[in-house]
Amino acid sequence: MALFGALSTGRSGITNSGAALSVIGNNISNVGTVGFKGSRTEFADLVSAEAGGEIGKIGLGARIGAVRTLFTQGAIEATGRSLDLGIQGAGFFVLRDGQGQVYTRAGNFQQQADGTVTNLIGNALQGTPLNQDGTIAGPVQDITVSGINSQASPTTSVTLKGNLQADAAVNPTAFDTSATASFQNAFAASDFPYSVRVFDSLGAAHDVQLFFKKTGDNTWEFHMAVDAGETTGGTAGQMKLINGAGGTIQFNPDGSLQSATGLTGTVQFAGAASQTITFDLGTAGGRDGLTQFAGANGINFVSQDGFGAGGLASLNVDANGILTATFDNGQTRPLYRVAMAHFPSPEGLAPGGNQLFRETVASGRAAVGVAGSQGNGTIVSSALEQSNVAIAQEFIDLISTQRSFQAAAKVITASDTLLGDLINIIR
Repeated sequence: MALFGALSTGRSGITNSGAALSVIGNNISNVGTVGFKGSRTEFADLVSAEAGGEIGKIGLGARIGAVRTLFTQGAIEATGRSLDLGIQGAGFFVLRDGQGQVYTRAGNFQQQADGTVTNLIGNALQGTPLNQDGTIAGPVQDITVSGINSQASPTTSVTLKGNLQADAAVNPTAFDTSATASFQNAFAASDFPYSVRVFDSLGAAHDVQLFFKKTGDNTWEFHMAVDAGETTGGTAGQMKLINGAGGTIQFNPDGSLQSATGLTGTVQFAGAASQTITFDLGTAGGRDGLTQFAGANGINFVSQDGFGAGGLASLNVDANGILTATFDNGQTRPLYRVAMAHFPSPEGLAPGGNQLFRETVASGRAAVGVAGSQGNGTIVSSALEQSNVAIAQEFIDLISTQRSFQAAAKVITASDTLLGDLINIIR
């Protein structure tokens, strides 16, 4: 009977409106959830395919066709926290879940006690390990920074730039290069002493004392020495020359460097391996290193390639997902490239709670790649993607759905009234 059909139609409207209200309520409750993707309820009408004719055109109400997750971009907000990562564009972070993988847009990661980088419920962030030169060192795996440190590296090269005073008088005191040479004589005989900090193979810092002595027009002696007490078998306070009898520096009349010899010295600091240190004073014929002009002696640039051991100071992720460690000795090293996944149909992913999604037949297989390529967006470091829920639109949808619920209830009320009138006919 048509009136009973009207009751069923009204009931479907109430049921569907109630489901839509639940979806809207869930969206509103997650308006502040990091990486949350809102949903919408999509309805489909019902008709009687078996009735045929004009009767078959009478609708039987509505059903829920789909609850669709909307993967529109959420706002990116800076947080200043290095393990907060946002995705600008398409793609998902890849997380390990047991032996499988899950996917998320929520980038509020944290470092566990064992050094593993995880989300809030302990799923490990996945990435590709990298060698020091940035090449791939292995397959996709858990990102962990446990025990990461920077090993010491001995100094092998030192670069100096500056000026030696062209009009300085020749110091008559001879520079003693014998085995009994002393620091007292070296400072008295030199025109310009200068100290350079270097590192041995164990990462310990030492001072190499340089002595520049003018011996004539455009000609200088160059000596390198260390405290013998810092070398194997040496006595503290004594001077140990490490470039033998010393070197010679010649300048052209225009102040540019002509030639330099004796710029290499070999030393073995106590407990460390023997090391050879070469000083770069510039290009012959150029003014890119040491020069000789009528001005004060001075060094304005020093660079050396050694460094001590260092502990992990901070982590940073660039736009392409390269996770770089910065150590307290000033060195940096790439560790991982954060993995990102792309799907043929992201709307087919199955929500798993905690802003996680699982692969399904409808979504297609995950293509795991890197940020900034193969359809994946870029990573914004020290920032988070916020929920994509538009609160104003949700309130509008809430009012509209509430009115739909009331209208469906009116259909039931009207049908009930008509059925009551029909029953009263036989009284």
